[in-house]
Amino acid sequence: MMKEYVIGLDYGTNSCRSVLIEVGAKDELFSAVYNYPSGEQGVLLSAKAPHLARQSPADYLDGLEFIISSVIEQAKIHLSDFRSEAVIALTCATTGSTVIPIDHNAQALGLEDKENLNAQAWLWKDHTSHQEANLISEKAKILRPQYLERCGGTYSSEWFWAKILRLKNIDPATYAKAHSFVELCDFLPASLAGIREPKAIKRSICAAGHKAMYANEWGGLPDKEFLNELDPALSDLRDRLYDEALESDQIAGYVCEEWAERTGLKTGTVIAVGAFDAHMGAVGAGIKEGSLVKIVGTSTCDLMISKSKQPIAGVCGLVEGSVIPGFIGIEAGQSAVGDLFLWLVNHLGTNEYGKNRDEVFKNMTAQAAAMSAGQSGLLSLDWNNGNRCTLVDMQLSGLMLGQSLHTKVHEIYRALIEATAFGALKIIERLEESGTAVKEIICCGGLAQKNELMMQIYANVFNRPVRIADSEQTCALGAGIFAAAASKNMAVLELQKQMTNDCRREYLPESTEVKTYEQLYALYSQLYEAFGVAGSQDDLFGVMKRLIQIQKEAHHA
Repeated sequence: MMKEYVIGLDYGTNSCRSVLIEVGAKDELFSAVYNYPSGEQGVLLSAKAPHLARQSPADYLDGLEFIISSVIEQAKIHLSDFRSEAVIALTCATTGSTVIPIDHNAQALGLEDKENLNAQAWLWKDHTSHQEANLISEKAKILRPQYLERCGGTYSSEWFWAKILRLKNIDPATYAKAHSFVELCDFLPASLAGIREPKAIKRSICAAGHKAMYANEWGGLPDKEFLNELDPALSDLRDRLYDEALESDQIAGYVCEEWAERTGLKTGTVIAVGAFDAHMGAVGAGIKEGSLVKIVGTSTCDLMISKSKQPIAGVCGLVEGSVIPGFIGIEAGQSAVGDLFLWLVNHLGTNEYGKNRDEVFKNMTAQAAAMSAGQSGLLSLDWNNGNRCTLVDMQLSGLMLGQSLHTKVHEIYRALIEATAFGALKIIERLEESGTAVKEIICCGGLAQKNELMMQIYANVFNRPVRIADSEQTCALGAGIFAAAASKNMAVLELQKQMTNDCRREYLPESTEVKTYEQLYALYSQLYEAFGVAGSQDDLFGVMKRLIQIQKEAHHA
């Protein structure tokens, strides 16, 4: 009997990758990576708008061809009995909410209008639409409070409707060219299937539920009356979007002839419905009830599954079927983690630590690891890209307290790691306060695999064990599991057992460090309240927002 294979695709912030996996087996056989060539490490930026982050749809499609064809070629070379028809299915895990304006033929506007940043994909970490997000939150609190219950009580500038409304407000001409809008996780399967009708694109419940206020209870997307209160253009757009959203064990389409020729896949290969990287990554990491899976990368996304629909304030959403069919998917996370460390190296790293980025990171980490908790005298907030949870406020910014003329870069680095741990603990506390028991913590992603100092600090700050997922490609692995589920009509949890390994390592709390971190966390919490919560006892809520406003005014002066 011929072996069967699936391909999992993972589209990250700076690159995309693929993994070829045998169905029912635990080995990830071959992989390929494509670094997006456009912009700065794949991100299109603007000096005049520091919160803008776009990407080229052409990079996505060029990468799609490369990473699929590469693993197929590797398999042909190294597996004597391999045939391309043995690949029975594939799908993708992507960043989100990454929103793409498309034309009447379901083609991305940015493929033609290459110089217009507004026509490109609006990357998840584009925060230019904070005013639009505030409007959506304000209107929903009055008119449709149930919409906000599912997304933590506040709509974010990272999400679907805010970005679309922002485009309409700042560039009506480009908005008018857009027949519809699609999430990256839906755009790629549609492209592979050769779908040329926007309404025919199969949409992900993961993206729709967490970012577009979609729920079956109120008939899918927000109703036209509510959208009309935001802007009549959105009410009109609703008819050109979608009426149904699907779980990722369903079929989105079949590989068309064009993409079969470009990739080496067989025409008609099953394409499963896509989803966000963290959600599929949680499946690849072995998520189950009581597990908090942290996908640790440029940002973090925290996932849990539950049978409870109890709202949780300040999280990114509770959506049925967004992680595993039959469970409520709970999403939270932090807007900057790895990005914080990259910023430090890119702007403050010196020859004292090394001649290139890898060397600087290695030496900085070694010197930071030689310190004990509290030794630097530094305390930081982790809001350099806003606060995703639990404050849901993208107009907050970073803070470093305790610097002196003797402060070293590696001390700042350790303080930033600690800040991300403190921010993560805020999320854990919010989950448990809301009745969701966190019985284990599993971390995955590049930082979890490679940064031992960071994971040990996390264990000490959380005062509980931190386990590391076995796979280095959990998002792509999870995508492969869903592809197999869609093709073979099998349960995701059953395939997860067959295709994932136990965690590879566990970090245990160190009692002395735990005690110091308890003191530092109390101070962090004071700063968290003072700068992040209006009307708190030591209210400094307006300071960061006023700084951002002054910055904008200076840019436009």
